[in-house]
Amino acid sequence: MSITIQPLEPRFIEQLAAWHQAEWYHLDSSVNEAVRRQRLAAHCDTRSLPATFVALEDGTLIGSVCLVAEDTPDRPQYSPWLSRIYVAPDQRGKGIGKLLIERAKEEMRRQGHDALYLITEDKGPYYARMGWHKVENYQLNNHPVDIMGISLL
Repeated sequence: MSITIQPLEPRFIEQLAAWHQAEWYHLDSSVNEAVRRQRLAAHCDTRSLPATFVALEDGTLIGSVCLVAEDTPDRPQYSPWLSRIYVAPDQRGKGIGKLLIERAKEEMRRQGHDALYLITEDKGPYYARMGWHKVENYQLNNHPVDIMGISLL
């Protein structure tokens, strides 16, 4: 198994948009797959936000992580955000999510950020094992979620 983490390439946008739509449509039904494709097109240049990194196994897309300046407009004090971390179902449990998160943290440090935030519905214990802490309970479009943060210092 040869896994690489690299910046998003346009050839992966269609698949990522479909994955993201299936996984998170319930949190914001105003965003459809076409909107997701359009947004992801702006994520290929990872020198600034927004940015997306993808995990590839022998050239096949198996996961991704997005980085954005804002994930929820009413919490401007939290920025930047790790957003839409996704690993293909048949690839879960292999440490790919952790590789993606570590690459995201490295990139945010490189860009001069000292903290990173995320929203999770049910993966709080997973993130806590990696050093993330709950910042607050939050309602995202009437769905209870946790906002979590981690220091990058």
